[in-house]
Parts: sequence; structure tokens; C-alpha cells
Amino acid sequence: MAFGEIIALLIVFYIVYKLVFDFVVPVAKTTSRFKSQVNEMRRMQEEQQNRQQSQQQPQKPAQPANVSTRKDTTTTDGEYIEFEDIK
Repeated sequence: MAFGEIIALLIVFYIVYKLVFDFVVPVAKTTSRFKSQVNEMRRMQEEQQNRQQSQQQPQKPAQPANVSTRKDTTTTDGEYIEFEDIK
């Protein structure tokens, strides 16, 4: 091999080395850190949801079934319907 070819190969290897260690490795590390942070945030959110669900007590129905019976009165023009609760 000629001296020029050796120099060219060394330059190519240097460029590949710099590309890998100055770009690819930091991107891989950053991606790994980002994934772990996202997973940690998901875990914390699930914990918080579980805590909230365990703290909530079963809610009572808003109104008994027999109270929901209503009587409606209409006017003659048919545009307005008035509801009256029967207790």
C-alpha cells in the first residue's frame, strides 16, 4: 500500500471513530435515560391512580329509584314542558 492510501484509511477510521463516540454513543445514552424516566413517570402515575382508587369509598346512588318518577305538564302551544317532582 502506498503512503497516501494509509493516510486516507487513517482519516476514514478517525472520522468513523469520532462519529461513533461523539454522536452515536451519546444519543444511545440519552435515549436510554429518556426511556427510564418515562417508565418511572408511568410507574408513579399508576401508583397515584391506585392510591386515589383505594381512597375513594363506594358512592351512594344520587337518588332512590322511587323519587325519579315525574309528572309533566304541557302548555297548549307544545313548546314548553314543565316538570314537577312527586314525592
